[in-house]
Amino acid sequence: MNQFAAITHTPFQQPIAATVIIPCRNAAGTIESAVSTALNQTTRPMEVIVIDDASDDGSADIAAAAGARVLRLTSRLNAGGARNHGIESARGNVVAFLDADVRIAADWLTRVADIFGTESSVAAVGGRIVNGRPGLFGDLDHFLNHSEWLSDRGRICSAYPTMAIAYRRDAVGPIRFPPTNHGEDIFFALAVQKNGWTIRYEPSIRITHCHERLDFERFWVRQVEAGKALFVTRKSLDRPGRILVRAPVLLFLYPHLWIVVARMLRQRMIIKAIVLFPWMVIGETARIIGFFRARTQTAAAAIEDHPRTT
Repeated sequence: MNQFAAITHTPFQQPIAATVIIPCRNAAGTIESAVSTALNQTTRPMEVIVIDDASDDGSADIAAAAGARVLRLTSRLNAGGARNHGIESARGNVVAFLDADVRIAADWLTRVADIFGTESSVAAVGGRIVNGRPGLFGDLDHFLNHSEWLSDRGRICSAYPTMAIAYRRDAVGPIRFPPTNHGEDIFFALAVQKNGWTIRYEPSIRITHCHERLDFERFWVRQVEAGKALFVTRKSLDRPGRILVRAPVLLFLYPHLWIVVARMLRQRMIIKAIVLFPWMVIGETARIIGFFRARTQTAAAAIEDHPRTT
């Protein structure tokens, strides 16, 4: 039995007044598009706030020119800390998080409002992630990092990336993100759900991801960081794959790779799975390296916190 079954929530009865929060770190090439699509919603947001995380490429000026209210940070807070800064400044009854490299469909907030108005336990709504950078490295990034969000079947899910997700403000309350770039969205989502809320995946919402990691070096770094996030979240949270923390040798069976391939096959992407497979092996190897780096760093930090005495 669901331990939260006795908790009830009321449907969202007031008109939606969304604050769109966009953390931004050196996103001069994509931030204008993100702001424009956030502003040009069929249900117009109350405000669009860009939190510039100490960028040095002019991102803040571009965002302001596009129509956002820009909060400039003089020192880095990372994605989680930047979003927290946005929450504190938000005036809306919905806080909608959007990444700086995303183009969001114009009916995003309208569909969110419809779901909040009919499903009283839903705290947050995310959508289908579409690859906005077709090509080798764009495809690899898309499938290795977002294969869970290819399905055309809506469902309740335990977590969803903050690439584009809208939360009811009353569900968020005092909850904040860890000030990190490693799994902060999972920690946040699970904290919200502890109060009996759910998160809905709605595939009719289209989220076009237009990242700029389009060469091998940036692809490799992204997968190493994903491996670090895997370790951090599985060490701290009861999530699928937690056994890898206790038995990291299982990583060499490449479990995530086979999950990704299975999802691609279910979407009838047989040829693409075959073509990308050798490259996905490389990406998964980078994830394994990232996992072990995070594991080593954690162990070193524990030794520093508890030095041996003689």
